[in-house]
Amino acid sequence: MNQQLITRICVVLLAAIVGLLLYRWIMQASDGMKLVGFILLGGGGGIIAVKYLLPWIGDAIGESMYSSGEQLEQDGLMKAAACISQGDFEGALAHYQKMIEEKPEDPFPAAEMAKVHAERLGDPQTAVEVLSNHLQSRAWSVDDAAFLLFRLVEVQTNHLHDFAAARTTLEQVIASYPNTRHSANAHHKITELEQEEFKYIQQQRAKAAQSI
Repeated sequence: MNQQLITRICVVLLAAIVGLLLYRWIMQASDGMKLVGFILLGGGGGIIAVKYLLPWIGDAIGESMYSSGEQLEQDGLMKAAACISQGDFEGALAHYQKMIEEKPEDPFPAAEMAKVHAERLGDPQTAVEVLSNHLQSRAWSVDDAAFLLFRLVEVQTNHLHDFAAARTTLEQVIASYPNTRHSANAHHKITELEQEEFKYIQQQRAKAAQSI
């Protein structure tokens, strides 16, 4: 129990005792003094409630909401981000792996692991393996599975330039989740993919011509 909580409890208890004594005095006082006493009692009780009781209740609610998975997730993400900023990519991967073990139903840590492998470590193939293995690790909701599949498309397109594999993944989204926004997004992405592939081929041809 921290010092702030102890202080709040003591203040509330003291206020309750003073309020009880003041109430007894009011009940024995004259009518005029009763009015003054009730005003003082109400005003003092309101100040105590606003300054100590309501923040205490708010803290308790906040702790009950975030002390489980969400707080752990935020802590893990912050630690991983700190590692990345310091160039400790292996440390970041370790934090993401711990998050996966603590909350396996969350697809975000695995997606971030793949991002570190592809963008920071220059190992997009391992990024593909991370995402593929995670997709096969459990039965995902539609949104979570689509999220991981689209991350896989990003790695296949932007880092491996494997446009055929990316198209296959997008076709998997269309076949698995028809008549959803994910299917519509996949159709749109296939059009973009064709444009990106054409541009990439042109760039490669230009580089080849310059090297001759």
